[in-house]
Amino acid sequence: MYVVTSGNHAIIIDPCCPWVETGLPPEVSVHAILCTHGHFDHISEADLLVSQFSCPLYISRADAQMLPDPDLNQASTFGLFTSVRTTPVFLPEDELRPEVLGFPVSELTTIKIVPTPGHTSGSVCFLFDCGTDSKKIMFTGDMLFHGSIGRTDLGGSEEQMQESIDLLRGMDDDIACYPGHGSSTYLGKEKLFNPYF
Repeated sequence: MYVVTSGNHAIIIDPCCPWVETGLPPEVSVHAILCTHGHFDHISEADLLVSQFSCPLYISRADAQMLPDPDLNQASTFGLFTSVRTTPVFLPEDELRPEVLGFPVSELTTIKIVPTPGHTSGSVCFLFDCGTDSKKIMFTGDMLFHGSIGRTDLGGSEEQMQESIDLLRGMDDDIACYPGHGSSTYLGKEKLFNPYF
């Protein structure tokens, strides 16, 4: 789970940890929770966090059906039961505007929705454009890892994954990437050294 903050304002990416584990103070206001995809290990704390902060839960239309279903979100495959009861808001096709979420725009201009199916049919990456310093940060979920990519045998597609890799290959090298598992990386580095690219 990642938490993007600006002062006491925050956006959560992939709600899978109790808030207390973030070490952030209770007065932080969470404006939205964004899911890169619907697998259980990326959504397990969604209900509790939505209840705590009274904020919307966003996920792609294609993966929304996975939220309440332990079979579809793969929890049952690992002997677990994860069922999210919160009614989600479907992600738009292009971008989320911070001002629509009530998030300060001084350090964040847009959140671009990058469709990257393959790991799941509705997997997306979130590209945060930090405006003034031209810094770009992308949360890649389980589509892209440092030196690897996500598996496609849990409801995914190898063909779609290859199309998503081709899409990322055409994006800027200086995008910092924060995956759902493992260490961060840069897109340019993955283009050079990731064997799947």
